[in-house]
Amino acid sequence: MEKNISAVWPPVFGIQKIGKYLLPSVILLALAISANAQQKYVINGKINGLTKDMKVLFSYSPSKEVFIRDSAVVKNGAFHLEGTIARPYKVNLYLRSFNPPPPHNYKVGDIVPATDGQSFYLTPGTTTITGNNLNSAVVDNPVQAEYMAYENSLMPLKKAAGPTNLALYHAKNPDSIAVLKQKQAAFTKQFERISIDFIKAHPSSYVAYDIVKSHAVVIQDPESFELMFHALAPKFKNSEEGKKMLHDLAMVKKFAIGQPIMNFTQADVNGKPFSLSSLKGKYVLVDFWASWCGPCRMEYPYIHKAYDQFKNKNFEVIGVSLDDKKDLWINAIQDNHFDWVEVCDLKGRKNEVAVAYGISAIPQSLLVDPNGIIIAKNLRGEDLVEKLNEVIK
Repeated sequence: MEKNISAVWPPVFGIQKIGKYLLPSVILLALAISANAQQKYVINGKINGLTKDMKVLFSYSPSKEVFIRDSAVVKNGAFHLEGTIARPYKVNLYLRSFNPPPPHNYKVGDIVPATDGQSFYLTPGTTTITGNNLNSAVVDNPVQAEYMAYENSLMPLKKAAGPTNLALYHAKNPDSIAVLKQKQAAFTKQFERISIDFIKAHPSSYVAYDIVKSHAVVIQDPESFELMFHALAPKFKNSEEGKKMLHDLAMVKKFAIGQPIMNFTQADVNGKPFSLSSLKGKYVLVDFWASWCGPCRMEYPYIHKAYDQFKNKNFEVIGVSLDDKKDLWINAIQDNHFDWVEVCDLKGRKNEVAVAYGISAIPQSLLVDPNGIIIAKNLRGEDLVEKLNEVIK
């Protein structure tokens, strides 16, 4: 059995698109582990009919800064893993041969082939895994039972929403896109309602807590998130992470659509201070990004399209970079042909504007009208051009 900490992104199960990635740091591992008492876990697995010796790879991320992995030999279909864990976590497990092909250099948007594995909740104590393959194997422990109850409650809605999501992905006609987006928004509301009901029924569950945490990465709907958060047990709400989520909620409300934007001043590429207030009287997109952010790159073509179409129609873009190295920041601006205003204080994720705006994940953006009022947030793809077409006559 081998154990180590890795900067490798967790494996994917099924066919997915690569979109986000992590920049782990092992420096905080000791702090993350010592924050909670460690308890022993045991995983006993059996893959029926598997006679070939293989490897089973195990991984999970107790925090966004830390990624842990382990592995064991699968002999005659049986494998055993054990270690310590601070609390129930969602983990990844998948099979791999001893001589796998060289890794493929996938790019953002590429399709990743399916692997034999699954994600499940691991809890202190013994977890058994049995089946004809890992993908469909039954995972037996109390927390996994809660997780499956939640997933099963979502399944009918996922099946119902699937055709709409697929149609929206391929849609080209603006009218069709608008209708499909309305349907998608209605499905999103239903997903949130199911999540809220689950959290209310399981306030002390780590599954419920993780549902709330996943919605806290970027709080899209403050009202729904507030219902989720306050349905949690006090042990979660009063934790350090809980207090952080409550702070983030307050920030989202402060910068909600309809609220006045807060002015800021930061140095541009020439080291000269530039203030957002100098653009008052214009429509302004405040775009938070970084040279190392993969998902940000997916938005560049759409920002370019909007800027080229509206730059002479009272529209401006100001980019706020979360970089900490000036050469990487400047190179990214040049390589991506950003012709608009760019500012950065080279403090990375602690960029003072990002902190003041409550930005903890990127890309994020705010669209401001000539009076300095926020009129839209986090417009993706063609949504930015559509919104500008709506407001700029």
